[in-house]
Amino acid sequence: MTTAAPEAPAPTLDFVFHPRSIAIAGVSAKEGMAFGGSGFVSSLQEIGFPGPIFLIHPTAPAIRGIKCYPSLLDIPDDVDYVISSVNARHVPQLLEDCIARNVKVLHLFTAGFTETGDIERAKMEQAVVARAREAGIRLIGPNCMGLYVPESRLAMMNGQIPEPGPVGMVSQSGMNAGEFVRYALPRGLRFSKVISFGNGADLKAADFFDYLADDPGTEIIAAYLEGIQDGPRLSQAIRRAGAVKPLAILKSGRTEAGSRAANSHTASLAGSLQVFDGLCRQAGAIRVESLEALIDVTVAFRFVKRLAGPNIVVVGGGGGASVLAADDLAAAGLSVPPLLPETQAELARVTHEAGTSIRNPIDTTSLWEEKGFASTLMPAATAPNIDAVLYHTGFGGGMSRRGDVRSRLRSQAEELAQVQAKSGKPVVIAIRPSSDAEGFDHTQEFEDLCWRNDLAVFPGIKQAGDALGRLIQWQRMHNL
Repeated sequence: MTTAAPEAPAPTLDFVFHPRSIAIAGVSAKEGMAFGGSGFVSSLQEIGFPGPIFLIHPTAPAIRGIKCYPSLLDIPDDVDYVISSVNARHVPQLLEDCIARNVKVLHLFTAGFTETGDIERAKMEQAVVARAREAGIRLIGPNCMGLYVPESRLAMMNGQIPEPGPVGMVSQSGMNAGEFVRYALPRGLRFSKVISFGNGADLKAADFFDYLADDPGTEIIAAYLEGIQDGPRLSQAIRRAGAVKPLAILKSGRTEAGSRAANSHTASLAGSLQVFDGLCRQAGAIRVESLEALIDVTVAFRFVKRLAGPNIVVVGGGGGASVLAADDLAAAGLSVPPLLPETQAELARVTHEAGTSIRNPIDTTSLWEEKGFASTLMPAATAPNIDAVLYHTGFGGGMSRRGDVRSRLRSQAEELAQVQAKSGKPVVIAIRPSSDAEGFDHTQEFEDLCWRNDLAVFPGIKQAGDALGRLIQWQRMHNL
């Protein structure tokens, strides 16, 4: 009788995320260039990368105030991380220079390999990977944006802030990684590591899932995948990550057209969505169908964390919106139960009878009266048949004429946070979109105030309901 060999530990990739120095090959000397190598220079300068940045250019003496060198071999100091923005045909020579200089990581922003469908280009990619592995160099890419690591002051795009947080992201697409960060930051999400790995010729999704599962700075994992590379290993890595941390995955290739697009984008074979769904269920991971939903579920994991049950009380002005809210929440697998008679009696003492509803949803003018906000929310939150509060609001229509708006926004955010703390139940905020500039500004300000008070914020009632429904689904998978 033979015994199975022990499972190998996940590879230690920490050095990938903490480079001490960076060289960038393929930076344009033209003024105003903000893409490719020049874009990486700009984003690294903006986020404040602390180590030296070396630029490689055949003729320019300096670009953006940074000295240039004709080749990697001419740089007098140690380099442990190289970003390639050169043409694909120059990558083999750049790799040889990396080997000569003991570089640890080569990030290939460079495209033009297997994803082109050209056999010779695919062979060149395979040869580059084989040579890099022989020399002990790890490759990110080709055809990717690389890394955003706030702790190390690494950024793949401008606008990526240095404040770290608990969310890790794995993405085959650089643009989707950038969009995820861009729209998640105003919602209060902060990141440990964001990884765009493109073709995944060397380091693949499975490597990064394994790493984030072990990373103490990562508490939540989000992912965008276009295809399946090394199916058994990816399956094992997703199971491993999903067993220890909340995991949400957006998988493209749901249709034949999407599968073709994935293959031409990062040389990915989309695989069966039914099989992938089964894998997610076994791994205790949540699969979503849009980038927006991926952000929403991650917000729920980060700020709501846990729901004791599906019963939601909906509070806000606007009867029509409240009625639609009940339908949207029911569609997400949640419940909007009538409040108990004793709760309604308590609410009746602080609200007016005409034009209001205090059964659930709660639609009452008392929310806009002095001291009426918390007096309405607290009885609803502490009701014994309620598990969470969903407060919905919207801005616009000349709010500046209604007194000190900013002061009211601050007090509402603080009172909502107090209701959450005192009741011990999640308070979730849904801010309906505004069509005018003033309302847009107020929406952004209130959104910022809410998440800074540890409140989950969503761009609408339906989005909030869908995310809460996914959270309950995840809890059931893990018997929580």
